[in-house]
Amino acid sequence: MKYFPFKVVVFCLVITPILYTITLAGCRDYLEKKYLSKIENGFIGNSSDLLNGSVPIEDRIAKNIQTILNRDTLIRMARFDLEVQVTDSRGKIIYPIYVGTDEFEDDSLGYYDAQAVADKNFAILNSGLKVNTVLHLDHGSFLANFIFALYSGMSLLIFFVFYRQGSKRAKEERDAKNALIHNLKQDLKEDEIRHEKLVEELNRERVELFKHIKQLDKKYQSEQKKAKINEDEMFNEIVSLEDRLNTYIELKKRRDVEINELKSSLEKYEQRKSAAKSGRSEFDFISKRFGTLYKNVDVSRKALDGFMNLTEELQIKAEETIYQLDRDPGSVIVKRKVFSGKKHKASCFEVLFAYTGRLYFMNHPNKTQVVMIGTKHTQPRDMEYLHNL
Repeated sequence: MKYFPFKVVVFCLVITPILYTITLAGCRDYLEKKYLSKIENGFIGNSSDLLNGSVPIEDRIAKNIQTILNRDTLIRMARFDLEVQVTDSRGKIIYPIYVGTDEFEDDSLGYYDAQAVADKNFAILNSGLKVNTVLHLDHGSFLANFIFALYSGMSLLIFFVFYRQGSKRAKEERDAKNALIHNLKQDLKEDEIRHEKLVEELNRERVELFKHIKQLDKKYQSEQKKAKINEDEMFNEIVSLEDRLNTYIELKKRRDVEINELKSSLEKYEQRKSAAKSGRSEFDFISKRFGTLYKNVDVSRKALDGFMNLTEELQIKAEETIYQLDRDPGSVIVKRKVFSGKKHKASCFEVLFAYTGRLYFMNHPNKTQVVMIGTKHTQPRDMEYLHNL
């Protein structure tokens, strides 16, 4: 979820209906203008039949408009609801035709006056005709659904692209972590193998040393038997063998000491590994605890290291001083003022706690910074650190 494109999702959800609404309105305006121009160019047709009275102008306009609409491929496929209205200069509706009772009476008489029709057609044409088109392009129509589907598909495509990028970054980060863990495990395993080999070599040398001592002892026994024949030779031989035996015993002792030192080194190494983990966790715990309890005091890493090196009793007293600095800095008794830093000579104050404890702090506009925590024994080293800041 870290690299999930929430902003892209929100953008796609917002932009899709906006673009859909704008495009739908634009298509409606464009199509209305298009069909208005098309109908205006072809709804009269051949005017000679109108001027000689062969056909009434209403029938000719209705026939021409219906032919234009029936031949239009887009209207047939998309099933547009196009409303067309033709009016004369007085506002009388020429198309669509609404038949009244008078016209039914004229038709019933069976009489057709071509001249009257021609005069009427000429009068209407001379006064001028006005065409109005209204396209009802509602939601749920074919074109509206097509536009919405198009923008929805584009939004899904954009989301998919960003989602793939986020997934790729997440996979790369996960692979990097796995590789780091694998390398650490491999290094630890190699260290363990080296230590095992070292222990095996020491054990092998010890066994060989014992064998050599046994051989010397056997040789000593053999020489001792031979020495019984000649007391002088025996005495000299015994002295020589004792010297050699002492040499080998001394060598054995040195080997034993080396073996014990190696064992001790291995134990210290294991202890340092466990102590490093526990010490790090204790350091983080103390840092978080001070940051939570004492909002007005900033304890530096150097001060935290010095705090952890104190005894339990001194730690309690040091924390009491930090509490006073956090709640009421004016109540803290300052022993003296020291200057820290090579260039700026910033003012730093020394506070005593539990007689041997030493705490050094600096005042800042918003917080009090605890720079160093130590004891009387570490004071020379602490002062050198302050002067070198």
